Amino acid sequence: MEREKIIPFLAGLRSVVLKSLGAAVIASIVSFIYAQDIIRLLLKTAGLKVYYLSLPEVFTTTIELAVYAGIFIVLPVIVYLSWRELKGVIGVKPVYGYLCIFFAIALFYGGSLFCYWFVLPSGIKFLISYEGGAIKAMISVKRFVLFCAGMIFAFGITFEIPVIMMVLGKVGILKSRILSKTRRFAILLITIAAALITPTPDVYNMMLLAVPMYVLYEVGIVLTKIVEKKAAGNP
Repeated sequence: MEREKIIPFLAGLRSVVLKSLGAAVIASIVSFIYAQDIIRLLLKTAGLKVYYLSLPEVFTTTIELAVYAGIFIVLPVIVYLSWRELKGVIGVKPVYGYLCIFFAIALFYGGSLFCYWFVLPSGIKFLISYEGGAIKAMISVKRFVLFCAGMIFAFGITFEIPVIMMVLGKVGILKSRILSKTRRFAILLITIAAALITPTPDVYNMMLLAVPMYVLYEVGIVLTKIVEKKAAGNP
């Protein structure tokens, strides 16, 4: 980036942060009203009964959940504002930029819903299956909410792999040729990441993340090749 563009870029980035924070605060306030309903939805999906272990726990957990939900809701705004400031750096035509925004948002929410519908129920069922006899689960509402929110955001961000690869390919940081040659190392890293992110040590739940991650990695390679070909055709 040229030196004369750095100051306007940083000013634009500051504007993005402030506007995103404002939108997140408003969304969090609205989410606070429906936080109890969100908790009930999570409990219905998990099939659990939770407890509060201190007097303020339900209230503080409701605030934390409202903040997570607010960020979750305003993600499209954050992505759009970021694109508006970074489009000059990336050098992508507006039509491709809007497509990139659409797919970034769709992949994030797709990954989040995938976690909510499939990974959370099976993962929690696996973990709860270890109770028995004198050992009974007594899960606090705070830990339950933080666990679910962390998993949902982790899957949403993980599903952004192809968009991130395409953007890095566009600015010249990643090359499709190198990505293809290092596929074996990518598979190893994907397996390790899936084992760390998923809540259980069993292979089934790990593969629920590892397989989509690998597919998205291959999609990212294809998108990076397309970006490189377009760049070569329009020097």
